[in-house]
Amino acid sequence: MTFWALLVLILLLSALVAYLGDKVAKWAGKRHYRLFGLRPRQTATLVAVLTGVGIALFSYLGFLLVFREARETILEAEAIRQERDRLKVEREDLLRAKEALEAEAARVLAEVTALRTERKELQEALEAAEALRRRREAELRDLEARLKVLQGQVEGLKGRLWALEEEKVRLSALLSARERALAEREKALRSLAEAAREAELEAKRRREERARLEADLALLQARLREAQRERQALKAEAEAAQARLEESRAELRRTEERVRALLQQAEVLQGERGQLAQRLARLSQGLPLGEVRLGAEEGRVALERAAERRALLQGFRGAELLLEEEVRGPGVAVLEGAGYREGRLLVRARFYPERRAFAAREVLASATFRLSTPARHREVLEGLGEEARRKLLGAGFPPEYATFPSPEELARGLALLEGRRGVARVGVVAVQDLRTSERPLLAFQLLGGPPGPEVPVPTREVR
Repeated sequence: MTFWALLVLILLLSALVAYLGDKVAKWAGKRHYRLFGLRPRQTATLVAVLTGVGIALFSYLGFLLVFREARETILEAEAIRQERDRLKVEREDLLRAKEALEAEAARVLAEVTALRTERKELQEALEAAEALRRRREAELRDLEARLKVLQGQVEGLKGRLWALEEEKVRLSALLSARERALAEREKALRSLAEAAREAELEAKRRREERARLEADLALLQARLREAQRERQALKAEAEAAQARLEESRAELRRTEERVRALLQQAEVLQGERGQLAQRLARLSQGLPLGEVRLGAEEGRVALERAAERRALLQGFRGAELLLEEEVRGPGVAVLEGAGYREGRLLVRARFYPERRAFAAREVLASATFRLSTPARHREVLEGLGEEARRKLLGAGFPPEYATFPSPEELARGLALLEGRRGVARVGVVAVQDLRTSERPLLAFQLLGGPPGPEVPVPTREVR
């Protein structure tokens, strides 16, 4: 029922309440009724008020019985509200989990990048340490070769020193002999003075040469000790470099293990992220977004606005409408989710143009059968409902509208057959004109006329 029709109905009911209240009040006032000890005028006012309340109550009950959509909306409002709150909470949980996973993945990727950089630096430091070790080993080999040469020179100098010592001993013996000869030959002092001076000069020269050789030997010994200290320092430096190399290798192995573990964790997180995206895509597939009624000359733009608004209410960043062909109202479009891409919901629209499918009181399905048990009655009524649904779908109604019979309609149809005997002809009848853009209002009714082919023998109609 449209808004203006509902407004007219409310105005008529208000006029009826006012008219009947006035009539009842006048009627009660003329008869001077007294209720609860009140005066007639007060009694008439109370009767008018109670009459208005009763008429309003019966109007509300009639409204609920006639308009099934309003009744279902009122009765199911709390369940729909709870379902909406639950879906909102679930959506917020999924969004928080998604944000946490994306932050964790970004942190892991940053840490992996830092570890790769650190690994590269350690590799460069390791290569530099290896080059330094090779250079130190080459210098150590050079120093060992020089040490061998110096040791050979020292051995030669030691031989010369022994020769000089022997020469010294010989010269000392000769000097003693000469001194004895000089003492014996004091008379030949003048002749031998020159020879003595020459011998003394030779001895002085020999002593100077010996001092020079001793100084050279001390210098060579100092250089040998310095070479030994340098060799020990180089050996200690090489050992320290080897220890640092081993420590760097161990740290590199630990770093590689951490990198592998982080890569595995990143792969796991990537898999979980993919699973979350797949789950979100599965949830978005077939997600009902309701119907959109299009007026005359309304089309894709109105559908895009409605899809965008309902996708935002569902927690998505927006909506992308999928239409295989252009639509133009009047009619009704049923929106449903068709996937998920880059935070936007893909929305598919099924459009049903508005047209009159069945006239009021038209029979969509009927059956004549022998009355027996309630189970048999239920089976027949459900078969009629299935046939009516097929006709509705064939006439162009959305599948969401072809939901006859509801449990209330089925119970009402069973109540029609309760207590009857013999044969009955039951049909599914359109209560009003059925249009493809509105939910059809159908009801079970007993039909007149002769028995149908379902009953093989003539029987009278059941009233």
